[in-house]
Amino acid sequence: MGYEGTDEPTYQRRPVPIFSNTTTSEQRWSVRSVAVEKFLAEWRDPLTGVADPGKTGGLKKMQEIFGEAACITGVAPELGGDSEMVHILSRYNQKAIAFGIPDPKPEMNIHGFRGSAVEFTREMAPTPETSPELYWQDNILRSSDTSDASIRAVGAYEGPETLKALLAKMDRSRVRIIHVEIGALRNYLRPAYQSGNLYPPLKLAYDHPEAAKLPAEARVDDDEIGAAYAKEEALVRWLAEDFFPANKGSRFISSSGLKEMTPPSSGFTLTLDELKAGTKEAVEQWGGVLNPPPYLRAGGRYLSLAESFQITADALAELSRTGKLPASVRVAKVYGPISMPSDHGANVGAVSVASIARVCAGLVDRLHDQSWKPIPNNMIPPRVTVEGYDVNAGVFWRLMTRALLADSPDAKVPLKMTHMFSLAGQVFPKTRLIDDQGATWTYKPAPLQLSPDGGSAH
Repeated sequence: MGYEGTDEPTYQRRPVPIFSNTTTSEQRWSVRSVAVEKFLAEWRDPLTGVADPGKTGGLKKMQEIFGEAACITGVAPELGGDSEMVHILSRYNQKAIAFGIPDPKPEMNIHGFRGSAVEFTREMAPTPETSPELYWQDNILRSSDTSDASIRAVGAYEGPETLKALLAKMDRSRVRIIHVEIGALRNYLRPAYQSGNLYPPLKLAYDHPEAAKLPAEARVDDDEIGAAYAKEEALVRWLAEDFFPANKGSRFISSSGLKEMTPPSSGFTLTLDELKAGTKEAVEQWGGVLNPPPYLRAGGRYLSLAESFQITADALAELSRTGKLPASVRVAKVYGPISMPSDHGANVGAVSVASIARVCAGLVDRLHDQSWKPIPNNMIPPRVTVEGYDVNAGVFWRLMTRALLADSPDAKVPLKMTHMFSLAGQVFPKTRLIDDQGATWTYKPAPLQLSPDGGSAH
């Protein structure tokens, strides 16, 4: 079972964060957290939306009845980051996947949405076993409705011809994932009531409580409903009986099945040699570019910027404590910075490897603190001070990568200007304030383990 919070009662009285008295990212984190906690656990009257804090509702109630949700969506109202939701959600569910980039809608009012989605999803699919529609964010697997213009969520009522046309235009050099909706409300509605302010019927009812009943003219007749379901059946049969047999490896897959095909995002170990090799490759590709790379690849695994920071800090902290780098390091769950400094730092000066390692030794305990707090400790620090230089996390991570590859603790590492945003983080379509986009440090590809008989087709 999945949980969809979009239509939780009501659209006007649902808990939302109030930012009017907030000036810092920490304050905005707190008000978002309060709203999410209420939304996920508080009972609300189905008709009025009035809350009763003494009773259980939302996701918490759903899971009491049906068990852990396999997929969760419709909780965070903003696009581009939902770290506060993930943090609160960790108290109720640590297994579900979530939806990623939605199909574009006019009400989003995001200029350049399609171009942003294309650029981001391209970054998330560097190899054939990765999918533009699948990525990790804050250690939660995200499955998108869309990536490029050829992919969108398909209503099964549109019939097989629509899906055939979509598949014909699709680039299949990567695994592709298409969301198909079965039993849509639109099967019952005339075109005027299938979108905009008149859709869904529940919204129409909440907007007009004085006449909450759906008008008779909104509903199609029984023959049209039957025709819509006949198209749904035809689409499913065409996939199962024609397309899948002709395209080895293609299949229906559930949310939980998708999660099972994807290796865990954290909790694995890399050898020092694997970390150094991946870091060396990233440093060479980085060069003098101001934007950091979106992720690091080491030992056949992907590391987000936040994970790369954590695992490199662990290695250098060991160097500071013992004089030697460790034989291996373990990837832990970490959040991105709570705020994103806008400066890119200095381009003059140098600091020693030993100084960088000492700073790392002072950071790692917090990075590994998995205890639950309203604002978690295991967040990448937005700013770091090393040898008197106050630098953003991007500058410091660049220093750490050079320090890891240096020959001696006495070696000097030059300061280099670095932005906080990778290209993937910069282009992701977003509605949140730029300052609150720390989740961009947790983006990374989610390669799929295809079955032995699945071949390379998908």
